[in-house]
Amino acid sequence: MNRTMTWVIGICVLLVFAIVFRARSVSFWLYTAVLVVLIARLVVGLTLRRLRITHSMANDHVFPGERVRFTLKVRNGSPLPAPWVWVEDQVPANLHKGPVFSHVATLQPGQERTYSYEVQTTERGLYRVGRVDVSVGDWFGLRELTGIVDEPRWLTVYPRIVSIPPLKIPARLPVGPRRDPLSPFQDVDPIGLRPYRSGDPLRLIAWKATAHRDELTVKEVPLVRERITYFFLNFSRADWDPGRRFELIERVISVAATLIWWEPDPRHSLGLVAYGRITRSVPEGIGRDVEDPRVLRVAAHYGPAQRRALLETLAGLEPGDGPPFIDMLADEARHLPWGATIVLLVPTNTERLVALAAQLQTRGHPVVILTFEPRRTMGRSGITVHEVQFDMQEVRWA
Repeated sequence: MNRTMTWVIGICVLLVFAIVFRARSVSFWLYTAVLVVLIARLVVGLTLRRLRITHSMANDHVFPGERVRFTLKVRNGSPLPAPWVWVEDQVPANLHKGPVFSHVATLQPGQERTYSYEVQTTERGLYRVGRVDVSVGDWFGLRELTGIVDEPRWLTVYPRIVSIPPLKIPARLPVGPRRDPLSPFQDVDPIGLRPYRSGDPLRLIAWKATAHRDELTVKEVPLVRERITYFFLNFSRADWDPGRRFELIERVISVAATLIWWEPDPRHSLGLVAYGRITRSVPEGIGRDVEDPRVLRVAAHYGPAQRRALLETLAGLEPGDGPPFIDMLADEARHLPWGATIVLLVPTNTERLVALAAQLQTRGHPVVILTFEPRRTMGRSGITVHEVQFDMQEVRWA
């Protein structure tokens, strides 16, 4: 029996006594009890409606193991005091393994309390945060109302970055829509003149035109070279050892993210293709937000924004199912620009995979294969193959 029912029964008993015995003292306590119940209901209902809660975080992109500071502000906008207010921040289970933040406080009219607390991230992922459960009650425990404050924000926990040796990518080719300043190939003939821009190499300055125009002028050359690399991730569940699937796929994600993170050339265009889906983790009770394409593609581009986009994709990427990885690779390779390098992250380089890699190389696509189950590695047949060996936070190529 809850407290509200106890009070109702007590009021009914007092009412019966007041009617039967016509006792003034009993009537006084009856009116007092009714007044207390009405005031309690009014205070609790008004407090919950006027309660203002804001949820914010200091950083929305972090790496596993880093701490995220959250700030929770609770303000009583009611003209009446709030006897007690309980708030609890709901975070997805995979984001934080420890206890969640919860607090109970009494708030005077117009009073605001600010709470700051930290959450240590544990696993990569895209996490929906900002949901706060709130309960308001009166002094006597007669009424308790609950509600939910939801200010949805997304927290990205990048994949784990590890120490990794340089990966020798095959030589760049003299093709592509943009010029690669680090390419060993020479420029083609100039196609015109234009004013000098900061960063133009001195060898392109047209001295005669500069003297004639009295303005620093450079030779315009066609942009015909670009360094492009596509990472192909085999995320098909059927191709991995069931006993080690989770561990090995997490290693694939970590190696791909590390190669992208530590790429020294900001003008190197990077792309990604994988079987899989983007999964967004949400607090319990909201549902699960999943994008379920068969083949997930991120077109190659260069610059810091592209690297962030690739890392965010890897943060939420989960295994998917579909046709054999070899078939997907053969189909997707038809759409790649000529000369683009292909880096394959696969369980092992089977005969069919090696044969396809040889065909892709004859078509102008340098291929590098990274294998994560070296016990089943096949012959290399002239293809660049590295067995990935993990040792705590360090990766080695074998």
